[in-house]
Amino acid sequence: MSFVKELAGRLAFSASTLSRNVSVTGGMLPHCVSRSVRNHLSSQLQLGSQLQFVRYATKKAASSRTNDYNSKGKRLGLKRAEGSEVKTGQIIFRQRGTKWFPGENASIGRDHTVFALEPGFVRYYRDPFHPERRLIGVALYPDMRLPTSHWQPRLRRFGRLPISDPVEAEKERTRISRKEYYGWLKKEEQMAQRMADKKKGGTQPEQ
Repeated sequence: MSFVKELAGRLAFSASTLSRNVSVTGGMLPHCVSRSVRNHLSSQLQLGSQLQFVRYATKKAASSRTNDYNSKGKRLGLKRAEGSEVKTGQIIFRQRGTKWFPGENASIGRDHTVFALEPGFVRYYRDPFHPERRLIGVALYPDMRLPTSHWQPRLRRFGRLPISDPVEAEKERTRISRKEYYGWLKKEEQMAQRMADKKKGGTQPEQ
């Protein structure tokens, strides 16, 4: 009986590699094996055929193996040096993990890439309120130093230039958008209609 159990265990161990459509009674076992042993092995094979490997929904990106020591580099590190001029969205520093944190006018992506939010000049600095953090920021003009004092407001780019020509300045002062213009026309029509209704109501004879 111990021989039968050992044989059943070995066959059950290798059952996961067999096809689900394999029939035990179809000549796979010799005829000298008894019916009880056949039934036991059949149940073990059916159980083994139901076993499946677990496949997870996510996988790391390409070149994620650790057994290949000649894989290509990931091109990490500094992309723009101190004082370099950058544009909006330009990458400043690529890293694995947050070794450098985003400072003023900068942000960080899902892969810890620090990039510029405003056009300006790169600054690498430390903040006294966060002494353990190394920060990367973008200064709006070349002479600007970071960090800005904790008690002062942050500088923001207004996106406008002063107009020196008085004629152009007057045009800009009186300029309105299309939406504002049509809104003004609608209000004028409503006011004219109200005045007409009032005049019509005042001229009606009393009953």
